[in-house]
Amino acid sequence: MVIHRFYIGDILRSGCDTVVALTREKDIELIKNIDERFGNLFKKIVEMGDFKGEVGETVLFYPVSNVNVKRYVIASIGNEDLEGIRIAVSNAILKVKDLSERTLIFIPKDLVPNVADAIEQSVISIELSLYDAGSKYKVVERKEIKIKEIYYCSNDEADYGHKIDKGLKIARAVNYARDIANAPSSIMNPEGIEEEARKLAKEYGLTIKVYYYEDLKKLGLNGIIAVGSGGGVKPRLIVLEYHGREEDKWDLAVIGKTVTFDAGGLDLKSPEYMANMKFDKSGGAAALGIMKGLAELRLPVNVVAALPAVENLPGPKAYKPRDIIRMYNGLTVEIGNTDAEGRIILADTLSFIEKNYGPKRIIDLATLTGAIVVALGNYAIGLFSNDDEFADELINIGNYVGEKLWRMPLWKEYYEQLKSDVADINNVGGRPAGAITAAAFLSKFIENTRWAHLDIAGSAWVQQTGPKKPYYPKGATGIGVRLILYYLFMKTEKDCK
Repeated sequence: MVIHRFYIGDILRSGCDTVVALTREKDIELIKNIDERFGNLFKKIVEMGDFKGEVGETVLFYPVSNVNVKRYVIASIGNEDLEGIRIAVSNAILKVKDLSERTLIFIPKDLVPNVADAIEQSVISIELSLYDAGSKYKVVERKEIKIKEIYYCSNDEADYGHKIDKGLKIARAVNYARDIANAPSSIMNPEGIEEEARKLAKEYGLTIKVYYYEDLKKLGLNGIIAVGSGGGVKPRLIVLEYHGREEDKWDLAVIGKTVTFDAGGLDLKSPEYMANMKFDKSGGAAALGIMKGLAELRLPVNVVAALPAVENLPGPKAYKPRDIIRMYNGLTVEIGNTDAEGRIILADTLSFIEKNYGPKRIIDLATLTGAIVVALGNYAIGLFSNDDEFADELINIGNYVGEKLWRMPLWKEYYEQLKSDVADINNVGGRPAGAITAAAFLSKFIENTRWAHLDIAGSAWVQQTGPKKPYYPKGATGIGVRLILYYLFMKTEKDCK
């Protein structure tokens, strides 16, 4: 476990064997005082033209002028602000994590508009970059990193210890979500997800309700039953409640798609596309991470999280193409494809949560469609919403935390593709605009609530084409956790008091 601390004082007397100084592009003046004490090493490399100052560019020096500090690292944030900070700090720490036991990060007061935010984001990005998906499972090749302590320092003489604490809590929530998403589906099946949710509830005093097969049947949650009917572990709906304030109103509902393994059902996926389907529970993993973060941060909001947990497998009782399902809200759905299962379980859950909790806003997170990857690649979340203000708020927060969203349309023309001859709606609308028709399907199960659907299929885990960022090593990214936690910080300041 790495210890994070804030340091005020002479950096050469900090006891750290490595000093990392952040700069903007080739700005020598920002770190002039430090560089002079290390023999103007940075100045020399800039004058030689060997440092371009691009975002994330990192150079490691071994100064001879100071025996206490063995390594001197310069990392550039380019011409960016917080994303530049995240990338620069991650690159620097990855360069020295196996060399240095104690590292000091120096963030000049004039580097970015807000040093406090820069330190908070530095803590988060370091913890995310040091995360090792294999640490829980490797035995022979498991390697302990050398770095044990990280200190943060600026030249404005303020104490930002509280920002370090906040950053650590957020990072722990993200990495917790990554653990769940990365876990094999043999371990983190619907039963395993329930066990994890119960542990979380017990640790933080959350309220938990679990609806099993008989409960689902009685309630009319037939979509969840249908999708999970082919699995070896019975489906269930897991609901967690976080009460951060006394008023009996729900500020937000978070619904996470929790298909613990998606083989496609009877419309079986190819081996190529099936290989990474343990990550189809990433929405549910994010929902659990958000609840952990809320509880640790003690935000004054009331939030409910719902996880419809199923396995979509081609078992003897699996639901079939051309089946007709009567959903919780009474609509009938013709099954055009059993591999379009996520929207089925989300639809039931959206209706159930809206009716029984009446939250002000609902966000669902889902690795829903390959079509969103075709449209946006691996660097943006597909955002669909029935409310412009809500969508704009999420986009702005996404830009702040580096989890970018791109709003997609929900024009009435797309609904034409979902028409069915035998039911109220089909669960698929063909290949054209596949991500949009999936969101259009979901919108049929929302009545009056402000709603946002986040299709995270492109960025929930590191794929061949991305997202390639130094704070995202291989495996799950925990996408959505930072976004929604910071969204709730914003709402706390506005209207959740």
